[in-house]
Order: sequence, then structure tokens, then C-alpha cells
Amino acid sequence: MNLNTSDLRLKKQTVTVNTLLLKKLQQSLNKKMKTLRSEGKLTKATFSILCLISFGLSESKAITTFTEGFDNNNANWGDAGSDPIGWKSSGGADGGGYITTNASFSDPGQGVLFRAHDEFFLPDKTGSSGGAFEGNWIAGNVAMFSVSVRHNAPVPLTFFSRFASSVNFPGGTAVSFAPVFADTWTELQIPIDPTNRSFVTYEGSTFEGVFSNIGHVQIGASGPDGFENNPAVFTFDLDSAGITVIPEPSGSILLIAGSALFLLRRRRRS
Repeated sequence: MNLNTSDLRLKKQTVTVNTLLLKKLQQSLNKKMKTLRSEGKLTKATFSILCLISFGLSESKAITTFTEGFDNNNANWGDAGSDPIGWKSSGGADGGGYITTNASFSDPGQGVLFRAHDEFFLPDKTGSSGGAFEGNWIAGNVAMFSVSVRHNAPVPLTFFSRFASSVNFPGGTAVSFAPVFADTWTELQIPIDPTNRSFVTYEGSTFEGVFSNIGHVQIGASGPDGFENNPAVFTFDLDSAGITVIPEPSGSILLIAGSALFLLRRRRRS
């Protein structure tokens, strides 16, 4: 079971991460090279090692994101009742389309608002977003799940994301504790990492047990204490659901490490 990140409806782009840290490391390397040069100690071997490390830093910041932008339709996403969810053609987080639903916190079983399931919808059951979020997230090197949400409730809300198998159990739930205020698109970012304290339960399973077989992704919200019985109906919107994939170290990175080690050993022997 593999992630279907080749789906053409998804936006694919290469981005950079930890830019500030990488910049500082690059500046440190440049400073080291200048110091060695001024002291007459910048040998060819040392220069080669520093250049290789510098190249490795540049390559290591390349990651890929796959984002469902809902530009043309609801991408087979469902609502709280697993029915096809509403869709708007403009006004989303990026100005384009987005999905929307209405719900009350007093509704029976209220919580999950948006569903991306691998069994949606008849007659073809191609799955939400063409099955792009299905599969083994661990083997697929998925490092982050992100989504933009909006609501019109009169109080700040807490959103959560649940990730589960095709039979909807077991699942892992991550709570985005920062409050989401009304009428503003807010991006939620959830690191897919066993050390992430946002995960409050794996429902008797483990991080590995859950993320090795993802079939369902669900996003929901909860209100402050005392708000759960409010009968008012509110509007909830969602856009830009995506995953960030960090690939395994490439052959060039491994070559850099090997070359640097070889040159260091050669320097010591000479």
C-alpha cells in the first residue's frame, strides 16, 4: 500500500525548511573558510571537505508537499455523516475553492466535521482526493500533515485531526491546542512524529500501528467548556489539506559523507 501522491489534482511543490538554521550553518562554514584562508591553512583537502558539506546543506533543505486545493470540486471528501460535503469555488485559504459544512455542537456525536476516506463515494469509490492520503505514512516518509480551517462560531475553537485505518480503528488523534478564532483562515500543522505531544491517543495501538496503514483522515473541532450544548448552527470551512514528504538521504548526500570521511582520514595520515 503506497501513497498515491501522483494524483494530478494535487498541487506538488518543492519548498525549503529550517531556512534560518541552514543560513546560519552556511555562514559559519563561510567564516571558517575565510579564517583558514587568512591563516594560510586552507588546503585543497580542507577546501574540498567544506565545499562538500556546503553542497549537502543545500540539498538537504529540499522537501516536497502534496496539497489538495479543492479547486474544481469537493475531491470526494465527506461531512460528519459521511455524505458528500459542500463545496465553494472561491474564497478559500489560497483564494480558490474550499469545502464547507454546517453543524451544531449539540448534534449527536458531533466532533468530526470533515472526512477523507478511502471508500468514498459510490459508484466508483475512488477515495477522497483520489486516494492520495492512503497508505503507509511511515514508509512514505510523511513528516507533516497540514490543513487550513475557518469557522464562524462566536468563541475560539480547538481543532483536532484523527488518522485511522480503512476500518476506522485504531486511530491516532492529534489536538491543535492553539485556539482558532472566528472568520479567519488558520493553518494547522501536525508533525507526524512519535514524539509529537499533540497526539493524545492511539486508541490502544501505537504510532507505528496507526501510521503504517492510513485509510481515513478526519478533522473536527470542539468548543470551550459549557459550549457543547449550544444548539446554534455554525459554518466550518476547510482548505489546503496536505502532507509533507521528506525523502530518504539521496546518493549524493551519502557520497558527500563518504568523501568527507575519506578526505579527513587522508589528511590525518599525511
